[in-house]
Amino acid sequence: MPAPYGGQSQQRWGDNTVNASEYLRDLMMTDLATGRPTGTADARRKGMVVLVFFNVGTPDCITLIPALQRLSDAYKESGKFTVLGVSEDDEPMTRAFIAEHGLKFPLVLDHDGYHAMIYGLARVPTLYFADASGSVLKKMVGYSGKTLNDISHAVANFAQVDQVVIDENAPMLPAIPRPEPVAAEAKS
Repeated sequence: MPAPYGGQSQQRWGDNTVNASEYLRDLMMTDLATGRPTGTADARRKGMVVLVFFNVGTPDCITLIPALQRLSDAYKESGKFTVLGVSEDDEPMTRAFIAEHGLKFPLVLDHDGYHAMIYGLARVPTLYFADASGSVLKKMVGYSGKTLNDISHAVANFAQVDQVVIDENAPMLPAIPRPEPVAAEAKS
């Protein structure tokens, strides 16, 4: 189901869709759980970020968002990865979804679809995976387990931890720091 934004302004002013190899447009909104301001700039200071636009009634989102929470939990110890969710629904629906799935990563509301319009979204879920500099490494529309494994691989390399392999039917274990390389003994 296409999202209700875009249209004339994009036709007249050009396509504003954010794609891979472009800069992640920073958003600043209020986290529903804490009531504190949160945004992509703060998340990027910690390391990599996944910005996901979603709708609580979309089947792909119902599967994806809890899987992102498990991925966030798995890499929590590294402190170098943040998931930031942007709900295209109203507050009561989003809060019910948070409670139902035990979501803990920052979630914000996109009032009137403003931020989705800025990003040029045509459909949800849409994920933007960006590095600490703000460069979009990958844009993903829709959901697949392969998508999450791609994110997991990139985070593991960045955070210097073992990759967490994602299996939708099994809980994920925390990522384990890679051992320090053993220095070669000096020859005498």
